[in-house]
Amino acid sequence: MKSFCRLILLIICFLSSFSSFTQDTNKKQLQEDYSKYFKHVRETVYLHLNKTTFFVGEEVWWTAYAYNKKSNEPSFGTTNLYCGLYDRKGKQVKKELFLMEKGVGHGSFTIDSTFTSGTYYIKGGTTWMKNFEEDDHFVHKINIINKTIIPKLNTTTTFDLQILPEGGHLISNTDNMVGVRLTNENGKGIQIDKAEVLDNENSVVTSFYTNRYGVGRFKLRIQPNKTYRLKLNSKDGQVLEKSLPPIKPRGIAMAINNIIDDKLVVSLNTNLETLKGVSRDIFHLAIHRDGLMKLNSFNLDSISKTIKIDKHKLLPGTNIITLFNKDLEPISERLIFNYHKTNLATASLNKPFKKKKDSISIKINVFSKNNTPMSLSVSALPITSIANNSNTSIISDFLLQPYLKSVVENPARYFTEITRIKEYELDLILLTQGWSRYNWDMIFEEIPKIDHPFEFGIKAVGQVNSKMRKGEVLALVQNSITPMLFLELKDSINFAVTDLLLENGDAMKFSIKKKRGGLRKPNLDLDFVGFNSIEDSIALLKRNSLSFNFNSPSKNNAHQNVFLIQPEDLITLDEVVLTEEKIENQLTRKSSLIDSSFRGVKIDEKELRRSPLLTDLIARNGFRVIVNPRGDGEVLITNMKPILGPVRVYENDIPVLDPTQLLNIPLNQIDEVYFETDGMAADINATGGVIRIYRKEGPSARLSTSRFAEKLVENSFTKSKEFYRPKYTSPINQNFIDFGIVHWEPQLSTNNKGETILTIPDDKLPAVKLFIEGMAEDGSLLSQTHEISLN
Repeated sequence: MKSFCRLILLIICFLSSFSSFTQDTNKKQLQEDYSKYFKHVRETVYLHLNKTTFFVGEEVWWTAYAYNKKSNEPSFGTTNLYCGLYDRKGKQVKKELFLMEKGVGHGSFTIDSTFTSGTYYIKGGTTWMKNFEEDDHFVHKINIINKTIIPKLNTTTTFDLQILPEGGHLISNTDNMVGVRLTNENGKGIQIDKAEVLDNENSVVTSFYTNRYGVGRFKLRIQPNKTYRLKLNSKDGQVLEKSLPPIKPRGIAMAINNIIDDKLVVSLNTNLETLKGVSRDIFHLAIHRDGLMKLNSFNLDSISKTIKIDKHKLLPGTNIITLFNKDLEPISERLIFNYHKTNLATASLNKPFKKKKDSISIKINVFSKNNTPMSLSVSALPITSIANNSNTSIISDFLLQPYLKSVVENPARYFTEITRIKEYELDLILLTQGWSRYNWDMIFEEIPKIDHPFEFGIKAVGQVNSKMRKGEVLALVQNSITPMLFLELKDSINFAVTDLLLENGDAMKFSIKKKRGGLRKPNLDLDFVGFNSIEDSIALLKRNSLSFNFNSPSKNNAHQNVFLIQPEDLITLDEVVLTEEKIENQLTRKSSLIDSSFRGVKIDEKELRRSPLLTDLIARNGFRVIVNPRGDGEVLITNMKPILGPVRVYENDIPVLDPTQLLNIPLNQIDEVYFETDGMAADINATGGVIRIYRKEGPSARLSTSRFAEKLVENSFTKSKEFYRPKYTSPINQNFIDFGIVHWEPQLSTNNKGETILTIPDDKLPAVKLFIEGMAEDGSLLSQTHEISLN
């Protein structure tokens, strides 16, 4: 008998150990599957627009920020940003490629006369984003006006009433928390002061209300064999009724309290019938986002269970809370937002502001956790402007919206002047969002296939038509202190240059380096592989497409013609006064490559009388020019103190590899020469000094191209324009006050104290509104609006 009992005990222990082993294996598999699905970097992009309503003749100015969602840092690897404009049907109107550096870039689109009045979309993103089912392209609605504003006709209001159980299901014979969202045909929330829940006997079970965004909730204990419906009255007198979703006899209802300061409280409620079948099962509560996951395992030993989690263990920003059963099947899910540990910055403005003639300087102070340098973009509009109806921000677009299935109305408000009320209202909205936009079936079944590699710059593919002699190599000439890049030729004629960060219109110079070091001009063909011109489109239901509702762009003149910009035939030139200055001795070619250790010489009549040849000038300014009398007369340039080491010579910032090419060049072809004789320049290969030669522009400058083949870059990045303001009819005109722009600053950088200066034109306005967005090197985000008086 004792032996039999021992056997039974051993079997029980074995089964218990086997069950535990199976659970551990399943948990490990869940975490591995989840991690693999997010193995590759998920980046998202946000475009800060200068405004959202534009007239023909204006520019859509924007600054783009790229963000790594997993690390909560800038996506530094992103260089190729596609940005385009699309019509109201989502059809592409124009698309261009723009350069991003350190996660930031900027550009613009001209609104010309081909645009008709109406709704358009601006879209920004990368080719890399196309690898994933979840679309992280930025899309924002804008409005364009071509002379006439077309008023929107009033129509009968229609409503969308959504009933959303917390966690996704209604469970019979237990407590359920239910979210409600009421919106109109434009997606705008409708406030209801009182709504009722009635059962199938028409008895009022409970009542509730919605906030001004149309969101509310109520608690309901569902009785067996009963059905329920909602009844509410809108302010225009319409009566709305809708049945609650189907009720499940078995299951677990989840309710979350995210308002307590330091704890997240998860309440799980079920009924006795469910408990009988799962009391020995192990459940798993996962807290996760972007491949990061923490699992909490537990037994459901009663019809009600409470789990408390320290908020410092949560991820910063959006957290997805998913409940799994013993078979690791997701059965309930809810999103929450954790304000703790979110890296948000703030900004203040120093007063008084400094006025200088026709401009005003404003000092901006940025405060962040680590005080790392931050890139800012600022739009300045008249204080009562109605031209910017955007209600998104860099914070809401990076930390909240990527995880939601549907659009949140005015999400930016939950991250400005944060209060307990706003935290509660955001949590209420997330209750009504239901499950996140990530599909668990896809997470379990497949790892995203990478069909679109991560793009870095563009590629140049070429073919050399010149006959290459023995010992010769093809070189790409760099326009900086970087030496020549020698290119590998395939089949002796073909070559490729990758990772080029060049813009359309930039010049690439190629030369053939001879065996003995001289240069000769090659004959070659070159094509550029970069900008993908294939048209795309925007699905009108894509998230973020509803950024604002354009009902009437003007307060009083919706049926009138609006003239914001002067017609071309009315533009008058400002008076220009020209003064003649003597420039013979002024140095104009000095750049960042030339520091205080250089001494510059301007080639004027006096210098020409003293030195007819370039080599004569070099010999008079601290260097020796030695010409070999034998052979082909090779030239060697050394410092007067040869012990210092080699001398580096540049012509128009291109390295001169063979000084022999400087022989017999008339000095009248030279504009300026800069000499550094002590080896103190920032050039490690020039311990004997540096000589920088700049030729005159014009016919004589063409002589320097005799050794180079120059190709202009195309099919590449669009050059960013410098901001300019169109010729408005008047800065005090009501149309300018409603729709005009005071200033746009696409990229300001803070110093090590978090300070930067914004300068705007003084239009004699009483006040302006500043829309400030930014991102720091450590990932801290800034989004603030400041209204400032200029009196």
